[in-house]
Amino acid sequence: MASISKREKSRFWIACYTDRDGRQLKRSTKTTDRRTALQIALELERVEQQAISGATTTVQLRKVLSDISEKINGDTLIAPSTEDYLNDWLKTLGVRNKAGTIERYDKTVRLFLESLGERAKKPVSGVMPRDIETFMTERMTAGMAPQTVNIDLKTLNTAFRRAENYNIILKNPVVAVRPPKIVRSEREVFTHEEVQKLANAAPSLDWQTLILLGYFTGARLGDCVHMRWENIDADKGFIVYEQRKTGRKVEMPMHYQIMKHLKYLSTFGTNGFLCPKLASKGPGGKHGLSESFKRIVIKAGLDLMVVKGKGIRNFTKRSFHSLRHSFNSALANAGVAEEVRMKLTGHASSPMNQKYTHLQLATLKNAVKALPAFGHAS
Repeated sequence: MASISKREKSRFWIACYTDRDGRQLKRSTKTTDRRTALQIALELERVEQQAISGATTTVQLRKVLSDISEKINGDTLIAPSTEDYLNDWLKTLGVRNKAGTIERYDKTVRLFLESLGERAKKPVSGVMPRDIETFMTERMTAGMAPQTVNIDLKTLNTAFRRAENYNIILKNPVVAVRPPKIVRSEREVFTHEEVQKLANAAPSLDWQTLILLGYFTGARLGDCVHMRWENIDADKGFIVYEQRKTGRKVEMPMHYQIMKHLKYLSTFGTNGFLCPKLASKGPGGKHGLSESFKRIVIKAGLDLMVVKGKGIRNFTKRSFHSLRHSFNSALANAGVAEEVRMKLTGHASSPMNQKYTHLQLATLKNAVKALPAFGHAS
């Protein structure tokens, strides 16, 4: 029968028990409590006795070890299934994340569970880096752009990092996987004259407002369409809003063109959204804001500049987001300093702002001309 003993100069109790082959084994219990050490010794011998009849499975071993942990520490070692864990993780996100983010996380989780197949019902502690790599390969093979796959990996990394922090798993399997190299497709800008054509081609006053806001404030589509009269500080001549993507507060001085347009809008009332008929529409879908804007570009006689994307879809170089690029680039071409442009666009870093800066050839030539010439050789 199992027993315990102590070695000289060791403060831990030793478990003494018989293994499945009849050998007498000794293992440190790593505990100084006599009663706890005896429980460990008895459980270890019980596992060995079960193994004699071949009745012990991996699941049973995990259950025995979990029982020992629960008796000693009050914590169970049994990990939930990958399916249960990830679904439970999704439920915790509602308070801290926007609906669009949760929808994206939910899609990634669903696709990953499909990739695991029946193994999704096994403990989450069994997910290995190769499972992450397999999922990544499947997504790339399906034609997804590297940037899309990278977002999937970031989602899984967030989920498994939480499991590691909560001691549900020993190590986050995502960190061992090298993400795909991202090669971004570049947006093209609209000139000042082209923006005027877009505004003239707008099918409604709401759309005209939306286009002018996009160009003269550099705000993203979601921020523009949800702009309200409360964001307008007419006395100071500012538009003050919080970016939906970053949560940063932006204070934007109003351009004369915006002030003139808002004055006209105010004749219809100064409550609610600036674009009330568009505010309820989402960006996606055939009749969403993004596709509607593309139709306005075509109506204005402008080129959408559609190219093959990095994945299975085509990439439109001139979308509503191009107005944000156009705003930043127009400021750069007018000689506005980068730190000021970053303040107006809400960019957190110089590299990000540079990505949105498209300098005209004339500006680049003038910059080169500013360099002094060498003096005549003596």
